[in-house]
Amino acid sequence: MARTNRTNPWWTFIAFILLAGLIATWFLIPRQVLEQTRIVDRQQMASLAGDNANHWVNSKASESMLEFSGELAKAASFEITDELKGWVLDRIYITLLWSDIVFYRVYSFALWILIAFPILLAASSDGVLVREIRKNMFISQSPLRLSIGANLFVFSFALLLLWLFMPFPLPAILAPCLILLVVFSLWMWMSNIQKRI
Repeated sequence: MARTNRTNPWWTFIAFILLAGLIATWFLIPRQVLEQTRIVDRQQMASLAGDNANHWVNSKASESMLEFSGELAKAASFEITDELKGWVLDRIYITLLWSDIVFYRVYSFALWILIAFPILLAASSDGVLVREIRKNMFISQSPLRLSIGANLFVFSFALLLLWLFMPFPLPAILAPCLILLVVFSLWMWMSNIQKRI
């Protein structure tokens, strides 16, 4: 039976729910939550990676925010009623705060990925070598482990994206743990690739 190359309807449904949740959160979230998240993220990064790392991440995120805030400033210049203008300005401020959190987390993720890059290289090359050893020893590859590795890889990347856009304070140790989960899933995936691709 030939396989059809259709997308899974569950992924579409989950993506729709996440997008609707993101929009609803943007409409309803109070500014105090985002201000607290911004402060907590910076304090945790400084305590976990040090003041120099926090300063680097903060400066890079500020550069990105400067460009982004210029674009948002144009949205506040429209002619609207005073009641609606207060709500629009509040949502623009919410957007700026949330974007600052996302930019800060993106650059902190970049810092962690630079630190974990040697581990990522070692895991991927070890996975390829394990596959070659099994291939030359005529040991069968496990399709179950291959499926677990591939699904864990996708799941860990989905968790990383969720961590980037979550507007609530999360432990700073979550980013390096998710990177290690990506490394492990990549190793499991590459070491169990079938002999004939």
